[in-house]
Amino acid sequence: MCIGIVQVEIGSVIIYTNDGFLTKIEFSNEKLDEIECGIFTTQIKEYFQGTRKKFDFKVKIIGGPIFKKIWEYVKEIPYGTTQTYGEIAKKLKITPKVVGFAMASNSLPLYIPCHRVVSKNGLGGFYGGLKWKEFLLNLERKYSQ
Repeated sequence: MCIGIVQVEIGSVIIYTNDGFLTKIEFSNEKLDEIECGIFTTQIKEYFQGTRKKFDFKVKIIGGPIFKKIWEYVKEIPYGTTQTYGEIAKKLKITPKVVGFAMASNSLPLYIPCHRVVSKNGLGGFYGGLKWKEFLLNLERKYSQ
């Protein structure tokens, strides 16, 4: 098991791995001391530097079939773009509420980029808090131009 920490301008990203698989990502508003964790922290640093748009490390995704279907769809939302809960729900033939529940249950934000899922009237919610969601969307807008 390895717990890694990547420091960014608004706080820290904490990652948890087990047996070579990423199992969880958390956001902290505190600037914690960095801890290396191989390919996982390397790729996350590259993401925040704008040089990586997709991750290719191994992950362990735990969830039911509906949530996994939603997460697979969200994983393919292009870097620097957003879709609404309603757009995703319509595409997958489910309700927007179920999409919201799946986003709230996502233990691998960044890898499954739930920050790219927004409400039709604004940002919507986010596992790490709206400060993090706004930061991630602005970061991607900056590097996708």
